[in-house]
Amino acid sequence: MYKANTQSLQAVLGFLRKQGFNPATLENPSNITAYRESTCLISITVPRDEAPGARSLLRKWDQAQELEAGKMTSKLAGPFLCSVAIVVVLAFIFLFFGILSDAAALLPVIGLVVFALLANAGKININRKKT
Repeated sequence: MYKANTQSLQAVLGFLRKQGFNPATLENPSNITAYRESTCLISITVPRDEAPGARSLLRKWDQAQELEAGKMTSKLAGPFLCSVAIVVVLAFIFLFFGILSDAAALLPVIGLVVFALLANAGKININRKKT
């Protein structure tokens, strides 16, 4: 038995079906759609004779998903740290000018905007070259 969160349930079921397995959920499908926004785990099972192959395949699936998450995390670490540094510098500048208490609410917004711009800088640059 394999447990998938509601966000990846359809991807896991589709992946298993594409590989020739016959997966089924142990929960009622109508309940699954009601839980789509939650983070509960849904049990997936396959016929007993398919279990060893499905288990091996799902182990590889999990490893691939972890690798992808690791790549994304390391890709976003630089923009995150840079945006934090910029917010800290701005906080010191605001403190120096005596406006930190007035502008403190802007710092998280500035941090998010800088992070979004830095994280998407490559895409922005590609789109700019196309025009």
